[in-house]
Parts: sequence; C-alpha cells; structure tokens
Amino acid sequence: MLPGVYVPAFYKPVYSENGHYLRHEKRNERAPDRVMKAILPDINEVSFPTDTIVPFIEIVHDRAAVEIFRGCSRGCRFCQAGMIYRPVRERTKERIRDLAVGQLRSSGQDELSLLSLSTSDHSQFEELVTALLEDCRKQQISLSLPSLRLDNFSFQVLEEIQGVRKSGLTFAPEAGTQRLRDVINKNLTEPEILSALDQAIDLGWRSVKLYFMIGLPTETDEDLDGIADLAGRIMDLARKKGEKYQGRFNVSVSVSNFVPKPFTPFMWCAQDTVSEFDRKHLYLKERLKKIKGVSYRYHDSFTSHLETVMARGDRKIGALLYAAWQKGCRFDAWTEYFRSDIWKSLLEEFGIGRHHPSVSEIPADAGLPWDVIDCGVSKEFFRREYDAALRGSVTEDCRYGCIDCGISAHTCCPLGGVY
Repeated sequence: MLPGVYVPAFYKPVYSENGHYLRHEKRNERAPDRVMKAILPDINEVSFPTDTIVPFIEIVHDRAAVEIFRGCSRGCRFCQAGMIYRPVRERTKERIRDLAVGQLRSSGQDELSLLSLSTSDHSQFEELVTALLEDCRKQQISLSLPSLRLDNFSFQVLEEIQGVRKSGLTFAPEAGTQRLRDVINKNLTEPEILSALDQAIDLGWRSVKLYFMIGLPTETDEDLDGIADLAGRIMDLARKKGEKYQGRFNVSVSVSNFVPKPFTPFMWCAQDTVSEFDRKHLYLKERLKKIKGVSYRYHDSFTSHLETVMARGDRKIGALLYAAWQKGCRFDAWTEYFRSDIWKSLLEEFGIGRHHPSVSEIPADAGLPWDVIDCGVSKEFFRREYDAALRGSVTEDCRYGCIDCGISAHTCCPLGGVY
C-alpha cells in the first residue's frame, strides 16, 4: 500500500437519515484508518525542470519559473495552501540560481519568476535576488517577485529590480480593517502598508495592485469601507509626492470572494450567499468609483458559490459534476463558456441550497468528508485557531517559535525557532 494515496473504493461514506455525511468505514483491512499525505523532507534534491517546452502561442504564465521553497509559516486562517504544504522547506540560494540559469538558457524567456507562498520569507532572500539580478542584467531579463509581504520587504532589493525593468507591485492586505486582519491572522498593520508604499513611490513605482477578500468570517460593512479608505489613503500619499505623480499613479483593487476550504481554521464557516456577495460588490463599487486613480475588479459571486460546493462537498458532488458534463458544461473557467443556467438547474435538482452542508455553517462536532485524509496539521489546531479568530486573537509566525500545529509529529520541521 503506497503511503499518501487515497483509494476511494477502500472507504465507504456513511450518511445520516437526512443525508448528511457522518464518517467513513473501511472496506479493505489493509487500508489505513486515515491517509497520511506524502511529505518530501528535503526539496533541495528533488528534480526540477530546466529544459521546458516553449509554446508557439502566448500563454498565461509565459515566463521561466523556479519554486524557491515550499510551505508557509504565516498561518493565515483562510489559506489552505499555507496549512497543507507545511512544513517550510527551502531550496538553497545556489540551487535556485542553477535552476534559474538553466531554464533561461534553454527556453529563451525574457522574464524569470520566483515561486512560493510568500517569496520574501526565504531566509536568503536578499542575497538570492541580488545574485539573480546580476544574471538577469546580462541578458536584459525581467525579474518578477510575486507573493511579497509588506512588513519585511527589502526596499533595497526593490530599487535593484527597478533598475532592470519595472513592473507593477502586487500586495495582499486581504482585509480593509485591522480588526478583520487580526481575525484572519494577517499580521500586517495599516502604518506598515502605508510606509511600504511611501517608499515604493519614492523609488518611482507608479502602480500597485491590492488583493482583498470579502465575505470573511465576522465581516461587516465597516470592513468594506476600510478597503475604500485604504485605497484612498494610498492615492493621497501618491499625490502628496508632488505634481509629477498626479494622474499617473494607479491603485488597482482586486476583490475575491471568501471560500471556506477544508484543512483550514475556517473550514466550519458558512459562505455568504450569492445575493450578499453581489450586494457587497456593488457597495464597494460605489465607494471606489469616487476615488480618482482607483480601478476595481471582482470575482463572479456564483462561481465562488460553486467553488465552495466542490471544495467542501462529499462524494455526492461527483455525481453533480458528471451530470454537468453530460449536459454540456465545458471550459467553465472561461466566461464565454460558463453555463450558469445549467449549474443552477443542477444545484436545485441535487438539493444544494443555502442550507446545504457544503455552504452553510458546520457544527464543531460534525463529521467532515475530508476527515479520512491526514494533511499533517491536526484538527485540534484548526479548532484552536478558529476560536482565536472569533476572539480576534493573532497567532505569531511559527518561524519564531513552534505553535504546535501537529506537523512535527509526522516529519522533521525546521521551524522550531528562529533560524
């Protein structure tokens, strides 16, 4: 039996009289009670592609890319990836540079991107970027740094990047008020945000994209007002820098809808209804359109509803997906192909309404369809973090001390303290 492999035929879901999931029963005695995810303790030696296929057409991620580390220690409570990819495992600066140079040499790409959940958290971040900039300058290649944190971003590095080729800055405050940022454990304050952007503007940057999420647990309209207020303060900051900035600086506000995901502290939470998401989008649109220099984009509410149904649903959702395919649903990620009429009809046919377990609040003691999977982080930890969220209490980055998430019981975790 291979570790880390879930075989559906080996487990039988058990439901209550009203059709709610209760638990799994084993159908094969050789199957483990819970399937533990496979964890690579050291990704430094894992093979990574350098001779990549170069397409004839332009693609979405049309660049060379290197994963610099896996996992995240920040502990944002809405983020599934930050939980299930624990523990943090880094590639060395030398290994990353070799992979980057190899990809650029074989592909002919004119842009290099460093991939991770929080790029600037790499322990050798500044030295790594300095070395890569040297390589990029020789070939007039642009260096892209996604997933940056405002609270520890090196503006010396930012200035170095600007000297090669300037692209837009992207940051993710996620919530508009400090209260809600504490709820989601986004350890970032407004003064830190404004200070960082003040320095970025001084260095000559003319645009910033801010990512937010609406529908988060405990959210109120005051938190939505905070998004608009923050965008306005950033524009005011840019204007105060002098006439040469006016009319040229742009703030792009991009808003996604909260989707409660398995293996996160918010996996028990209800999702906002489609109508409530729509109301919040229009509310924000009215606030933001009054601020010159600010643009606004947001995700479709109904597709976010579908995402939650698929993310938290049990095996019965498989029949829904198959029925949608039979009725002609194809390429649903493309707006021009998305058939909302089919999906709405099927949701009604399958009895998936606002009170369905996949989108409504889940009792703390209820069985969860994904309980058969062990992601390494304990359910007890998730519950502690959920309770902390409701109190508005923050949990420190585990790089500065173990927070007993449970992952160390399965593998060697390098973040037992500062390193």
